[in-house]
Amino acid sequence: MAESCYCGSGKTFGHCCGPIIEDKKPARTPEELMRARYSAHCMRNYAFLVTSTHPDHREGVSENEVAEWAQHVQWTGLEVHNAVPGPDENTGQVSFTAHYAIQDTPQELREDAEFRKEGDAWYYVDGKVHGAEQFRREAPKIGRNEPCLCGSGKKYKKCCGA
Repeated sequence: MAESCYCGSGKTFGHCCGPIIEDKKPARTPEELMRARYSAHCMRNYAFLVTSTHPDHREGVSENEVAEWAQHVQWTGLEVHNAVPGPDENTGQVSFTAHYAIQDTPQELREDAEFRKEGDAWYYVDGKVHGAEQFRREAPKIGRNEPCLCGSGKKYKKCCGA
C-alpha cells in the first residue's frame, strides 16, 4: 500500500507533495506549495524549505538554521483553514495550523502565509504568526529593594510585594 502524504490531503505522497519536493513538477497553487513545505518539514528536507522560499526573502534562512530549530520537533498534523488568491494571479495566501510536539508537549503554529509566483514557480514569501500577544507592563517594574509605592516607607518586598 502506498504511503499517505504527510500533509493530510488523503492522497499518496507520490501523488501529492512528493513530485513537488523532488522537483518533478511545480506546485500549481500556493496551497500545494504550503502542503509540500509542511511535508518537507516532516521529512526533514531542509533544502526544499530554503529553495521554496522566495529569493528576496532568503536572508537569514539556511538549511543548518532550520535543522537546528527543528531537531526536537515532531510534526503531528496540518489543518488548512483557507486559501485565497491575492490581488493578482501571482500572489496568494494560505491560512493554516501546523501541529507538532516538542519533547511530547503538543504545540501548534497558526499562520497566514503569503506566496508569490515567479515564472512557473510559487514561493513562500512571509507569514503572520498568530499567538498570544507579548505581555506589556502598564506601570514601571518595581524592584524588590525599592521603596514601596504605597508610601509606607518600607521596602517593596517587605510591604505590598510580600
